[in-house]
Amino acid sequence: MGTIVSKITNCTETTTAIDATLSNNNTTFTVTGFPGQTKRLFKKQFTAIANHVFSSEPTVDFSDTNFPQNYTVTNVDTGSIAGGNLTVRETTVRYLFPYETGDEEVEESIFFNTLGSANFAPSTGKIYSYGFDESDIGSNGGVKTLTVFGDPAATLTVRARISGGADIAITTAVVESAISGSASIPLQVPNSSIHVGMTVSGTGVSESTVVSVTGASIVLSSAQTLPVNAVLTFKGSFTATIGSDGLFSIPLDFPTTSTNLTYNVVLTQIASNSFVSPLSSPTTLVVKQYKPTIITFAITNNSPPSSGSFTLSANSFTSSGETNRNNSIIPSYEPTEILFTASTSVSGYSIILGAQEFLTQRWSSSTAASGKYITLTGGTSVAFSEFSIAIDNSQDTKVATVRCLATVLFHGSSDQTTNLNINDILTTQQ
Repeated sequence: MGTIVSKITNCTETTTAIDATLSNNNTTFTVTGFPGQTKRLFKKQFTAIANHVFSSEPTVDFSDTNFPQNYTVTNVDTGSIAGGNLTVRETTVRYLFPYETGDEEVEESIFFNTLGSANFAPSTGKIYSYGFDESDIGSNGGVKTLTVFGDPAATLTVRARISGGADIAITTAVVESAISGSASIPLQVPNSSIHVGMTVSGTGVSESTVVSVTGASIVLSSAQTLPVNAVLTFKGSFTATIGSDGLFSIPLDFPTTSTNLTYNVVLTQIASNSFVSPLSSPTTLVVKQYKPTIITFAITNNSPPSSGSFTLSANSFTSSGETNRNNSIIPSYEPTEILFTASTSVSGYSIILGAQEFLTQRWSSSTAASGKYITLTGGTSVAFSEFSIAIDNSQDTKVATVRCLATVLFHGSSDQTTNLNINDILTTQQ
């Protein structure tokens, strides 16, 4: 007599006798036969419960029998481990009767061990989220990479454009060999940034879009006649397909500009309800690009003394720079030196210091100046240092040499001017 022991989790079992006789609620069996004869003892069927599968092979162990080598099994499966969908295993146990006698004190015990694991149907066709840096870019442009996360083979449309305006170029490619009246275009090298739906332009290219991409060959929506080495530009709305790793990634090259611009990168679902909350369709990503800003440091002659306006050796200085990309205060490595003279030749007058000390606060600003820097409209921040005034009244022409350093900590979004009234810091007396 033998014992059947089962350890099962998240599954059910049935035991059916074949040549053996089952008893004790199918936990023991008996069978008779002749040496050299093979008998089919019984079969076990294990079925995973709802929403579960067998993620590992159900096992059967004959080590607690007299002749473990004489036991064999055959399995019939519904689904497979490799496919991740094994839900039923039917195991038939066979026994070859030996020619020698086994130890009668050893009870034959057959152990079954089966574990069903939770199985949630894999999601398909869904777009979950994206990764993209929406910080400002300078006038010299730059590359930002868009990454979209979703189920393998899920699709969406992507469009990068100036807000309310033209699409930006995504990539370019060079024609490998001359073609005549063909929609199939051979390229010099494969280009992973070319995608179905993109608009194609270039010298001699008639209006067309990308229909398919295969390696270094693309098919367009209309026949073309192009010379070798023709340069093609790709832009516009296109279909992005999530890869087997759950990612779609593409670099977006924002060009240089001499004006302030706002770009939109628009993500739109193709299949209804394919965007998973909180992602909405369409999702618009915004990137602002600013032209270089010019900060002018102007010297004015407002309310001159009774001797008249000072003669200035210079009445303005400028600093040009890019808009800071991360909105933090970063000291410039090249401060602007503001150095000029204020002079008078009026007889009987000498230059003296004015009523107000030459400090940061003497420069005009959109907000009350405090500390070492001022803030101008558009966000520009300027720090001043190394203030000095040297007065020489020893000649007929009296001269004051005025100097300070101006460091633009943050170039804001527009050109700005800050003024220094020379008559605040200098005056004359008889």
